[in-house]
Amino acid sequence: MKRIILLLLVASVCGAQTNPTVHSMTITEDQNGQTVAVHKGDDVVVTFVAPSGTGYAWTMEPSAFAAAKEEDVPLKPGLPGGPVKMMFHITASQTVTLKFDFARAWEKDKPPAKTFSVTLRVGS
Repeated sequence: MKRIILLLLVASVCGAQTNPTVHSMTITEDQNGQTVAVHKGDDVVVTFVAPSGTGYAWTMEPSAFAAAKEEDVPLKPGLPGGPVKMMFHITASQTVTLKFDFARAWEKDKPPAKTFSVTLRVGS
């Protein structure tokens, strides 16, 4: 009986070490310019409001991360517009600043209507 308990204890400790917990964090426009602490392996979702029909869209400036997934979620089913979500999986142990522009693709000589940046400080 003691052997079985010992084996179960060892198996649970080994399992905990090989399967670290993944955290998910949502960042909104209210956090513009802030630094956010994250951990390697975390998922970070950046959410913006983007009214449709204006021609404006949020785009990410080049950085160390690439968008793993981007999805548009309408505010109400059947109606255009709503939040835009971009998800990132943290794979490196470095600090990086994500920068986004809210602009029209065809107005390349105009500055963006809005900008957003957030610094992700990656800890262990």
